[in-house]
Amino acid sequence: MLTKRATYAIALAAAAVLPFAGCTGGGSVQNSASNLVPASGESIQADVRKPHAAIVWKVLAGGKGGNQAFEALDFYDEAITIDAGDSVTWLANGGAEPHTVTFLGPRSSPPPPDDPTAAQPFGGKGYDGDRYTSSGFIAEGQTYTLRFPKPGTYTYYCILHQPEMEGTVVVQPAGAPYPHTQAYYTAQGRQALNQTIFDAVQSLHEFPYPDGGPTLAAGLAPGLATGSPSNATVLRFLARDAYEGESVKRIKLGTTLTWVNQTNNEPHTVTFPAVGQAPPPNPLSPPAGGSTYDGDQLVNSGVLPPGASFSLTFTKRGTYKYYCLFHAGSGMVGTIVVQ
Repeated sequence: MLTKRATYAIALAAAAVLPFAGCTGGGSVQNSASNLVPASGESIQADVRKPHAAIVWKVLAGGKGGNQAFEALDFYDEAITIDAGDSVTWLANGGAEPHTVTFLGPRSSPPPPDDPTAAQPFGGKGYDGDRYTSSGFIAEGQTYTLRFPKPGTYTYYCILHQPEMEGTVVVQPAGAPYPHTQAYYTAQGRQALNQTIFDAVQSLHEFPYPDGGPTLAAGLAPGLATGSPSNATVLRFLARDAYEGESVKRIKLGTTLTWVNQTNNEPHTVTFPAVGQAPPPNPLSPPAGGSTYDGDQLVNSGVLPPGASFSLTFTKRGTYKYYCLFHAGSGMVGTIVVQ
């Protein structure tokens, strides 16, 4: 079990905000490495001086800690006020967890994550509220930039993480005094991100099953599966109320294990490929293989939404690796040793 000191150390050390990648132009995904985050010594007080040139503001999309075991599902800072003519650059900061920056325009709701168009960028280099505009899926280190020519209040979303990830851009008339500097938003975002990662670490203590028992958590979040959607989540298979890297569980031949998705914000799978084979690449792969496993065939739970469970009986001795098809890239991989 993690001590209180250990949970604080993990949360605070793991939630460091990464520097922004540089970007050029608007409405496009970029990959580069120039540091655009204001230095920590900059003032975070309101700045009423209007510069002569338009500003490019910066926002983080997501966050991570604990070797991607702990994920922060929000925009940091989630609300920012700019002037007409300014731009905003979002940096994907969620490790292997992709995000989108999506403005609905005339639409009433975002497309579902499995919509084929959700992964693709759409719209132009600017946004004035009249047209659906989206980054598509952006991966760790990629940036997306939009210019805002028209005053208004614009809400945006991550298609993949609804309703947790929503942000707001308030656009004032050109020349209006700014209420805050970039350094202020960066500091506010860093504080919120640190708190979210801390909340994810603390949720380990909500593990609802006996340590070492036959029921495992396929992911965990504050409030568990019945709680309100949280901005914090744990992307690991857990057999006890602690995170110790990749989950390894030893069982006797004939044991039946049950996995329960104890998040309120992420889908997961429990997927055992045949020994020596790779897991399916598609996280939406249908259920396969039945309720027993001997290492000779693929067994896949299919998509497990929050609260769903999957049980599997092990009929042959061996060491078997399994995966969440959505989050294997974030380290959500486990091992069952059947003795």
